[in-house]
Amino acid sequence: MSQYQNLLLAGLPIAVSTAIQSASEFVHYDLHDMIIEPNLPIKFIHFIETGVMSLLKVMDDGSRVELATIGNEGMLGVPVAVGINSVAALVMCQVESSAWRIPVEAFDSLSKTYPALAQLSLRYAMALFEQIAQTTGCNQTHSVDKRCAKWILLTHDRSKSDTFPLTQEFLANMLGISRTLVNAAAVRLSERKIISYVRGRITVLDRKALENESCECYLALGQLYKKSMHPATPLIEV
Repeated sequence: MSQYQNLLLAGLPIAVSTAIQSASEFVHYDLHDMIIEPNLPIKFIHFIETGVMSLLKVMDDGSRVELATIGNEGMLGVPVAVGINSVAALVMCQVESSAWRIPVEAFDSLSKTYPALAQLSLRYAMALFEQIAQTTGCNQTHSVDKRCAKWILLTHDRSKSDTFPLTQEFLANMLGISRTLVNAAAVRLSERKIISYVRGRITVLDRKALENESCECYLALGQLYKKSMHPATPLIEV
């Protein structure tokens, strides 16, 4: 059994994951910590072990819309893998998290040494692109209730806990909608005993019912990730 909770590290040949760990430090992030800021150089690659990160687009008026969520299935700083050292997006800690953090220079050096790492980075870049595309379509076509259910499911999967912090303001920002709409959706889910929502914390009470309330994007995102990260062609061995 792998020592890593991060699925990317766990799927790499042992020589590669060991080299990454040797060049990394294990770090902890609290709720709302900024990991990558818009248009500033990306200094580190993060392999998420626990928790949830949000990839956000910040608009000129300061409003934020979530493009993707990233947990232990992924990494932060993927633009570096394709030669881009800064982006206009923001990455923020959504649920208290831990990660292996490696300086960009060390990551670049290891990518040149180990083809499997470079290949995995490109596959994950594609998986992230697919997630952003799916989320964009979801935001345009699906109801607030279904989008809320999907978001709670994704956070539940990655937080590894039935209870996690979530304010109405935060969820409204993530979904790009008003707090009034978020409150109404949360009330409907609470009245049906699917979730409880007390003092800024959500508890998932009926996982199966929550899945039934979600749009098809929840399952589609899982399928897209498997297609991108586990194709027929295996990683290059080293």
